[in-house]
Amino acid sequence: MILLLSFCLLLIFWIISNFRKGSNLPPGPTPLPLIGNIHQLIYLIWKLNGIVPTLDFYRKKYGNAYTIWLGPMPTVNITDYEMAHEIFVKNGKKCQDRQLAPVLEHISGGHGILAANGENWAEMRRFTLLSFRKMGVGSGLMEKKIMAELDGRCSELDAEIDKNGKVTVPVDFFDLTVGSVINSLLVGKRFDENSKDEFLKIKKMFDDSSETFNLFDLNVPVWFLKWVLPWRFRITWDARQNILSHVGKEAVERFQKLKDGTYDLDSEEPKDLVDCFLAKMRSENEKGQDGHPGYNMDALKLVLHDLWLAGQGTTATSLYVGFLKLVTHPSVILKIQKELLKITQGSRDLTLQDRPNTPYLNATIAEIQRFTSVLNVNFWRINDELISFRGFQVPAGTMMTAQIGALHVNEQLFENPDEFDPERFLRNEKLLQQLIPFGIGKRSCVGEQLARSELYLVLGNLLLRYDIRAHGALPTNMDVFPYSSAKLPDTSGKFEFRKIQKT
Repeated sequence: MILLLSFCLLLIFWIISNFRKGSNLPPGPTPLPLIGNIHQLIYLIWKLNGIVPTLDFYRKKYGNAYTIWLGPMPTVNITDYEMAHEIFVKNGKKCQDRQLAPVLEHISGGHGILAANGENWAEMRRFTLLSFRKMGVGSGLMEKKIMAELDGRCSELDAEIDKNGKVTVPVDFFDLTVGSVINSLLVGKRFDENSKDEFLKIKKMFDDSSETFNLFDLNVPVWFLKWVLPWRFRITWDARQNILSHVGKEAVERFQKLKDGTYDLDSEEPKDLVDCFLAKMRSENEKGQDGHPGYNMDALKLVLHDLWLAGQGTTATSLYVGFLKLVTHPSVILKIQKELLKITQGSRDLTLQDRPNTPYLNATIAEIQRFTSVLNVNFWRINDELISFRGFQVPAGTMMTAQIGALHVNEQLFENPDEFDPERFLRNEKLLQQLIPFGIGKRSCVGEQLARSELYLVLGNLLLRYDIRAHGALPTNMDVFPYSSAKLPDTSGKFEFRKIQKT
C-alpha cells in the first residue's frame, strides 16, 4: 500500500513538474508519463510510412513550431525558415551545442566535429574551414580536382560506350566519383581499380547501419544497447570503426614517416587535410603547455571520419536521387541541356564561373536537394539560455532543431511539395534562401562549399556530355528504412548513358 501510494505521489509530481516545464513551450500532442509521445510516434511512422510524413502531420496539426516529448525530454521542432532563422541564427550563440547521441559520443569520446561540443568542436571546425581554404575549396584549385575525378570516371564510361554504343551506370558510379573527391581532399588518394572494392565494402556496411540511426538507438544509454540489444550496438560500432580504420590508415603511416624523417611537411602548400593537421599538431606541440591539447592522432582520425562520412554520403545520394528524378522528367533534362549548350557552345566543360548564367540548372539542383533532404530527423541542439520567440519560451537545456525534411515539404513555403518542379525557384527566388539542405546557424555543414561545387560540376557536365535515360524499371521506394533518422533510398536503380554527338 505504501509503495502504491509512493508511486502515485511520484506520478502526480512528475505530471505537475512536466506541465510547468511545458506550459510555455509550443503546442504538441499530450505526453504520457515516462514515455512521452513515443507510442504515438511509433504508430504514426508505421501508419504514414516514414518520419518526415509524421513530422509533417504534427506541423499541420499544431503549427510550424511544436513540441514532441521523447520520454521525459521535450523537443521543440521548427518547420518554417523565418522561425528557424530567428532561433538558430539570431540566437545562434545560445544553441550551438548538439544533443550528442550516447552511442556516437561513446565512439568519438566527444572529439571530432559531428559528435562533439564546446571548445573541442569549435577548434576543429575552425581548423577544418581554414584548411579547406588552404587546399582551394571554393576556388579554381578544387574545381580542377573535381573535374579531374569526373574526367577519370567518364573515360571509363566512354571506353564502354565506344564498344557498345551505351553503358549501364549503377549507383556505384556516383559513390566512387564523390568518394574519390573527398578521399583526395582528406588523404590525397583517389579510388582506383585496386582500392574501389574496399571503399564499396565500407560504404555498404555504413548503409546497412542506417537502420540503427534512429530516434531509439540514438537516444537510449549505451549500456542498454550493449546488454539488451548487443547486435544493434555492434552494427553501429563496426561501421564507424571500419571508416575510422580506412581514413586513419594513411594518417598513421604518414605520422610514422614524419617521426622517422622520411616525410616532409609543407604547411604553406599542404597536400591534403592530413598534412594540414600534422603541421598544426607539430606547431601546437612545440608550444608545450600553451599548445592546444586537441591536436593528436585520435582527434585526427575522428575529424577524417566525420568529414568522410558527411562529405561522401550526402552528395552521392543527392546525385543518385537527382538522376532518378531527371530521367522521369525528360523535359527538365532538355531545358538544362539547352541552357548549357548556349553557355558553352558545346566546345568546353561547364565551370563554376558559369553559375550566374545557368539559372535553370541552379533551380534544378535546388529542387533535387529539396526533394532529397538526406536527414529525416535533424540533429538536435541544446540551448544554454532561455530562448523566447513568437510568444513561446524555451527554457535552457531543451532539445531544439529545424526539421529540414519537414520544412522542405511545407506547402506554405513550397507549393505542391510532392511535385518535382525546378521552376518554383525561378518563380520565387526567395525560395532559394528558404532551402536549407546543409542546415542553418553555427552547426551547418562544414563541407557546404565543396558539396555545392560537386553537385554543380558533376550533374551539369554529365548532362552536357551524355544522353541519360533509365535502364529498366526505376525504384519507387525513396526511403528503405522509414524509421531511420537518415534517408537511404533504394539504390537498385540504373541509368543508360550515351554520348551526345557534338556538331
